[in-house]
Amino acid sequence: MTTASEREPGADARAPTAEIRLLSLPLLDRLAAAHDPDPDDRRELVVVTLTDADGYVGHGECSALNRAGYTDEWARGAFDHLLATGAGADDPQRARHPMARAAVEMAQLDLELRRDGQSLAGRLGVAADAVPAGVVVPLGDIDSTVAAAVGFAEQGYRRLKLKITPVGCEAIVAAVRDALPDIELQLDANASFGPVDLDALVRLAALGVRAVEQPFALHDLDSAATLVSATDMLVVADEAATDLEAVRRLVERGACSAVSIKPPRLGGIGAAVAVHDWCVANGVPATAGGMLEGGLGRHALAAVAALPGFTLAGDVSPARRWLAADPWDDIGFDRGTITVPSGPGVAPLPDPAALDSLTVRRTVLPR
Repeated sequence: MTTASEREPGADARAPTAEIRLLSLPLLDRLAAAHDPDPDDRRELVVVTLTDADGYVGHGECSALNRAGYTDEWARGAFDHLLATGAGADDPQRARHPMARAAVEMAQLDLELRRDGQSLAGRLGVAADAVPAGVVVPLGDIDSTVAAAVGFAEQGYRRLKLKITPVGCEAIVAAVRDALPDIELQLDANASFGPVDLDALVRLAALGVRAVEQPFALHDLDSAATLVSATDMLVVADEAATDLEAVRRLVERGACSAVSIKPPRLGGIGAAVAVHDWCVANGVPATAGGMLEGGLGRHALAAVAALPGFTLAGDVSPARRWLAADPWDDIGFDRGTITVPSGPGVAPLPDPAALDSLTVRRTVLPR
């Protein structure tokens, strides 16, 4: 028998359904980056809701960005794809749409966990009740970057990841390091550097940078391997880490010394755990990468980030870092740490009024 904590408010037992929503969420801050220097001022997200015949519900988030570029998927395209396939797990094109597939997987898992009264962290077998928080600083000039970095440090963040391009990066990183000599610094280049920038990247390592994500183009493995051998700074595969086989190839080529594991991009939590387990078995450091998720996706990320192989602080910050409104409650943040969610399901149930008000497209399909 279901309870209010396991079901959508007002949900009655009914035939199984799949609901697909496109949300448009207002932003508090925009994440300018090398691949998207002028981002939108709203975050579009797709949410899949599965309801079984007993009235149990499960929600899953597709975290594809507003536009294709970082990946081949984008929010509205994912909505249309899920609509065309009926949000089916047996989608024949599922390999080409890992982020849409991840939403269906999360919804199925959320429903199952809610039925069992179990948390995602419990299902994963994690022991930690908190993980280090990590915040991303958008691409900007020296003054804006330093001001943002200092502000985050004052909030208690102990790890900052700066978005960079080759233009002016040394001066920006040096200024942040001068302002915050003890903070953990990571960088994210989003594949904007080339072979001619190798010396500049080595100099960044001398500024006490812990790691740099995806400095080179996805197929420029030679430059990545050269950087790995030239410095102790971790060279993190991000955009190139599309699946387990890709991670294996990168490690075998010496083209990375760590991996950013992003469950939405890999096709879901199950795929992310498989990559995590492989990294642990092969002694490869991993970081939990974020995709500007809403509160639903951030709950999942916080639980996954508590797995023991994530030895490099990841992108685990509250959704309110970016979002001005969100139907889901946020993850807990307290002076540099994120609380690992412990309630049933992937995340608490959303606020139905907020969910409706932020929905711009909605379709309900029989299962």
